[in-house]
Amino acid sequence: MSIEALIKAEALSLGFVLCGFSRADTPPHYGAYLDWVESGNHAGMAYMARPNAIEARYEPTRLLPGCRTVISLGAAYPAPANPQKKQQNQGSIAAYALLPDYHQVLKAAAEILAQKIAQLTDQAFKHLVCVDTAPILEKDYAQNAGLGWIARNSCLTSQAYGSWLFLCELLIDLPLQPDKPLSNADCANCHRCQMACPTKAILPNRTIDARRCLSYLTIEHRGPIPLAFRPLIGQRIFGCDTCQTICPSNQNLQNTAPLFDQAQVLDPHPDLIESFLLTEAEFKSRYANTPVLRAKYQGFRRNVAIALGNARLEQARDALMDCAANEADEVVREAAQWALSQF
Repeated sequence: MSIEALIKAEALSLGFVLCGFSRADTPPHYGAYLDWVESGNHAGMAYMARPNAIEARYEPTRLLPGCRTVISLGAAYPAPANPQKKQQNQGSIAAYALLPDYHQVLKAAAEILAQKIAQLTDQAFKHLVCVDTAPILEKDYAQNAGLGWIARNSCLTSQAYGSWLFLCELLIDLPLQPDKPLSNADCANCHRCQMACPTKAILPNRTIDARRCLSYLTIEHRGPIPLAFRPLIGQRIFGCDTCQTICPSNQNLQNTAPLFDQAQVLDPHPDLIESFLLTEAEFKSRYANTPVLRAKYQGFRRNVAIALGNARLEQARDALMDCAANEADEVVREAAQWALSQF
């Protein structure tokens, strides 16, 4: 077996479902990324537009001097539960956030893979693990490595696992034979995700206008959510899976997620009133070590208040009235006042 085949075998044994190699070149969509930032589509994610981040995304050597190869790794996660089973008193959490924080899980597995590579090659080398937060255009390298293609909704999509994937990169200063990008998989003339997106956030160039994206608004956005988008949030309290659940590539997939097989899974449809009444300590305890903490307590309660307004739960009126009158946090208080106006 070649060294590349041995590395892939080790990656699969660690729980990754996809592994591929690409050269540490400037990513193909670097120009599109610059245009995306210039257009303001990154919304309040200022870290996407910082000069040092823009420079780092130009090529991996800015992150790891001497980098020769980007090893792209994919870890599958379970598709969301049937949304039709959600009741009027329940909210929705995006499927990826129901699991332990993928940053920690993938980083630990990738670090073990780096150790395995050192044993296989019997060489000393520098490496860097990147899991989502590093300034690297990871989907470009994953596509170059043959893991999948960048779909119309901007998600990296695999023939075997669809877009229910976490991505991770292992940068190394060793030269490895690059894989070939997929040449026979694409969205063709399908526009279902664009049509299904509640806020029409999916742009023609396969990027997302974060200012309109419900995932961004319920997770990353700080402060009040624009009024025009609140009814479209429905009962989502963290993230949005609409463009993925509608995608034909996400139907009839291999149902495997080895990195998370033994993981404790959150309730995808928590009770809205109970969620709204959680104290900050209870919120942090319930969602400890999961992506839901990313919304922070303020953002979570803001989201739940909006969901309660959209659900028009009469049982929630007292809790909302108390919040609207007495809540110290201005953002949450205003969200509760809006929710009451929907009754």
